[in-house]
Amino acid sequence: MKTEQFKLGPMDNFSYLVWDEDTLDAVVIDPAWQPEKLAAFLEAGGLTLRAVLLTHAHPDHVNAVAFFTARDKALPVHLHEADHFMLETVPPALKPAVDGEKIEAGALKLGVLHTPGHTPGSVCYLAGNAVFTGDTLFIGECGRVDLPGSSPEALYSSFVKLAALPDAAAVFPGHSYNGDTSTFGVQKEYNLYLKLARQGRRADFLKAVS
Repeated sequence: MKTEQFKLGPMDNFSYLVWDEDTLDAVVIDPAWQPEKLAAFLEAGGLTLRAVLLTHAHPDHVNAVAFFTARDKALPVHLHEADHFMLETVPPALKPAVDGEKIEAGALKLGVLHTPGHTPGSVCYLAGNAVFTGDTLFIGECGRVDLPGSSPEALYSSFVKLAALPDAAAVFPGHSYNGDTSTFGVQKEYNLYLKLARQGRRADFLKAVS
């Protein structure tokens, strides 16, 4: 399984393409801002887009979904049901991203981990050794919890989940804040929020995010 990271738009968003090297089946995670760059990469590599995966429904992570669904109205778009209400335009083939399940997209299988806090329906996607954390976990930081639908308490529980992931797992966040990628081992050591969650220090975590 291969991954390509794209830094796009005015907010240093990351969009990702993940594909199977043998079948060339691909998914795009959080397509936003400059979809033509993603499309050009797909075409140059002979990749076939099988699905769109959304970590959450904030506009800066979904504003290029329509670019791809206009080309293929049957293209599945996966988003946790708790975030469906935030979509300004509902994709024709909107599917739920369900905690604990695997999304099959051609030869690809990506796990879903529900990680609410930044939004009610925030999820992380697990693909091999890679974890796409959206706006839940950044390099050295955590997602904002001062927005409508945000919850510091829910984010703490989500960070407890994330702290249980293997140290070798790679972190691919939703924005380029303090860095582009890391590992969970490094983040458990140097990310204050993940460290507090790992240690079970709920009160300190809630104080730190406030």
